[in-house]
Amino acid sequence: MTGKTTTTARVRTRIAVLTAAMIAAPAAVAVPAAAQEPMRDCVVSDFEIVENERRAAAGTAYIEFTMTRTGEGETPAQEPCNLYRYASLNWVDDQGERVGAWAVREGGGDSFTVEPERTALLTVAQPNPDNYDPQLCVPTPVAGIEVSLYIAEAPVTVPTGGHDTACANPEVAVPRYTIEPSEVY
Repeated sequence: MTGKTTTTARVRTRIAVLTAAMIAAPAAVAVPAAAQEPMRDCVVSDFEIVENERRAAAGTAYIEFTMTRTGEGETPAQEPCNLYRYASLNWVDDQGERVGAWAVREGGGDSFTVEPERTALLTVAQPNPDNYDPQLCVPTPVAGIEVSLYIAEAPVTVPTGGHDTACANPEVAVPRYTIEPSEVY
């Protein structure tokens, strides 16, 4: 045998031995159980939602709500959940009846994880009904917002103190909303 043939034979032997060892050996790295299961999606009952602050600019009121991850819903309190930036959101009167248009989502972004005890921010931008013809707008007192995060879940009504007004006409003064991770923990 030549030197080249001997070297080639040794390389082939080593490759065969390594391949056999890799096939026969059990996996050295265990995958944690949490990594094997996909993270649950958040539902509205996973949060306590409360009004945080208000500000106004250019004929629009901005009402910020803090969504604190409590674990009351489908996801146990000690587990994180995946929050999509979409919601079904509308104003309701003191009888719980919908007033005006469904809120429209603003902005973009992917879903994000909300850890236990952490927060997300829901901001509703409500155009001032006084900026519209009252006969077209039909200004109506509202008691709060109704929110759901998943199409098949029952919504939660979040009171806003009863000092808001929305246009009953769903084609006028359509509210907008954003859902963002909170920077404050």
